[in-house]
Amino acid sequence: MTREREDDADRPDRWLISYADFITLLLALFVVLYAYSQVNEGKYKALSESLGEAFGRSGGGLLPAAGKVVGNQPGPTAVDSRLEQRIALRHRTLEAMREALRGMVDAGTVRIVETPDGLVVDFASNALFETGIAEPSADAREALVAAARLVAATDYAVTVEGHTDDAPINTRFFPSNWELSASRAAAVARLFESEGVPGERLTAQGFGPNRPVADNDTPEGRARDRRVMAILKDPVPPTP
Repeated sequence: MTREREDDADRPDRWLISYADFITLLLALFVVLYAYSQVNEGKYKALSESLGEAFGRSGGGLLPAAGKVVGNQPGPTAVDSRLEQRIALRHRTLEAMREALRGMVDAGTVRIVETPDGLVVDFASNALFETGIAEPSADAREALVAAARLVAATDYAVTVEGHTDDAPINTRFFPSNWELSASRAAAVARLFESEGVPGERLTAQGFGPNRPVADNDTPEGRARDRRVMAILKDPVPPTP
């Protein structure tokens, strides 16, 4: 017996056993990685069960069931709850904004649209500004102040966009529609800030005539393109 053990210890090919085990484990790793990248419910279950049998585990496979949350990730309940909070806040803000701008909504000079990420308040420029002017008119300020105070009471980030039609402008203050659209957007953003919306939540952009939404060959189309949009992006509720 002693002689046999000494012979085994001296065999030069004993490393092949460890090498074969390593290759087997490496192959199993690649199979698992492939299964995660190509999730098919039936194949996934079969793979899990076969791996469980190969490694001597009964009562199920080695892989988690497809679609289940693994580790410390938030479960569907937490995610759904945060989404519901965002949607509820958006709906409350939408109704409050419609009420605050009721006169302009009824007149058709402002549209309030819900998006998957928030709200868009689309003002017709002729309801806010006189021709070639970048400061809101006295009549428009009351509506803008109401909208600004409503936004100030929330955590929405606001991007104000200025747009014009394609009719060229060349004045002392506005050599082109770029300057006019940017100045109008900045004027609305300044008003929002003066009514309590923090400056770090505000962005102003001017696009001139480069993002039309209507045909500029008609007066109605040009009027539609002259607009200022306040884009409200949903705040993300804190993680529970």
